[in-house]
Amino acid sequence: MFLGAPPKEWTKINIDASLTTSGVAGIGGVFRDYNGRFVLAFGEKMMHWDITQLEMGAILSVKDYVKSWMRDYKGVIVESDNINVIKYIQNSLKQNKGIMKFNLVRDSLFVNDFNKVVFLHAYRKCNKVANLCATMALENSFYFDSFSFDDIPPLMASLIKEEYHPFDVCN
Repeated sequence: MFLGAPPKEWTKINIDASLTTSGVAGIGGVFRDYNGRFVLAFGEKMMHWDITQLEMGAILSVKDYVKSWMRDYKGVIVESDNINVIKYIQNSLKQNKGIMKFNLVRDSLFVNDFNKVVFLHAYRKCNKVANLCATMALENSFYFDSFSFDDIPPLMASLIKEEYHPFDVCN
């Protein structure tokens, strides 16, 4: 978990996945700037059977939402509440001196779009918006950005405002 706001000119992305017993799945995430302000939220509906692969898929899906202007950020923090996925990525980075050696993450182009990418574990209570995105995606895929804020469902808008704090410690 990231303690405090990331450095200026960094962004933070929280991701999550949701899976039903019938195999209907959703992945989702939320992007915030270094002040904690909402940038965009997404959700993708799919079919799957493995929550760990879904969480990894949520991380890989970030590349589909990185905008060209985001490449101006000096770094990105990616948080997931699946500690196994985060440890897997962190251990792979340590073993390979920071180089992405395994296909799933190497194939995630967003890693190369930033000077630095940090993968961290987030407690579920610190990942509420991303969790809601993944849950909403069980019904339909969606995309919201700061220009479509009025279209965001009230529960999501409320959680976005509740989690607005510039990355306060979430205990």
